[in-house]
Amino acid sequence: MLILASIVVLGIIGFIFAGALGFAADYFRVEEDPRIATVLAALPGGNCGACGMAGCRDYAEKVVLGQAAVTACVAGGSGTAAKISEVMGVGCGEVERKVAVVHCGAKGEQRKKKGNYSGVKTCMAVTLVDGGGLACTYGCLGYGDCLAICPFGAIEMREGLAFIDPEKCTGCGKCVSACPRKIISLRPYDFKVAIACSSRDSGAVVRKICPVGCIGCKLCVKQVADVFKVTDNLASIDYAKTGIACGPAVEKCPTKCIVTSD
Repeated sequence: MLILASIVVLGIIGFIFAGALGFAADYFRVEEDPRIATVLAALPGGNCGACGMAGCRDYAEKVVLGQAAVTACVAGGSGTAAKISEVMGVGCGEVERKVAVVHCGAKGEQRKKKGNYSGVKTCMAVTLVDGGGLACTYGCLGYGDCLAICPFGAIEMREGLAFIDPEKCTGCGKCVSACPRKIISLRPYDFKVAIACSSRDSGAVVRKICPVGCIGCKLCVKQVADVFKVTDNLASIDYAKTGIACGPAVEKCPTKCIVTSD
């Protein structure tokens, strides 16, 4: 009887507390602004964090609160910005679309080795163990940390080298952060030229270990001086210089490390 009475008493107490909690939840409930759900529905849903927020919902809430710009979603681009601005009843400007680019062009047999690696198969792990035995200390490590973190399926590995599909890439920047060698950057979508190399070794060293690396010859600068420059043996592109044809530099590059994408 004592056990039965205890069960009954506990049941009554549980029922009372459940009712009290239900009443409190209903009484203190804060109605959510319906615009949050509408803004959230307009977002890509990748939770990439490129906007600087914790995720898409966090961004939607801050947009509605006026704490984030309607153009902050780089993954969604101008189309998403237009939808959000319509919800919020404000104007918006154009969002420059950017895509990621890998500054390395060596793959397969072009990747000269100085040893064999048999440890954990991630770029982060490999970079801690003498670069996994690769002779180039600047190139792609080839274990796909960028592929694993890409929320949009824009990256694939081919012969030990990461390739990015510019049509799938949203420019969220997750791969940029994931690469331990920092050889991935964002370029304007419309500027379809990039330097597929990150080596700052001298030309003589590069020639010994990589057939497609930048040798700092400055032929690109001679062809298109307004766009290209060479610093510390490595060519770079000024993406602020638009409307200038880079074809002559691409053609003259002796190692073909200046690449284009369609």
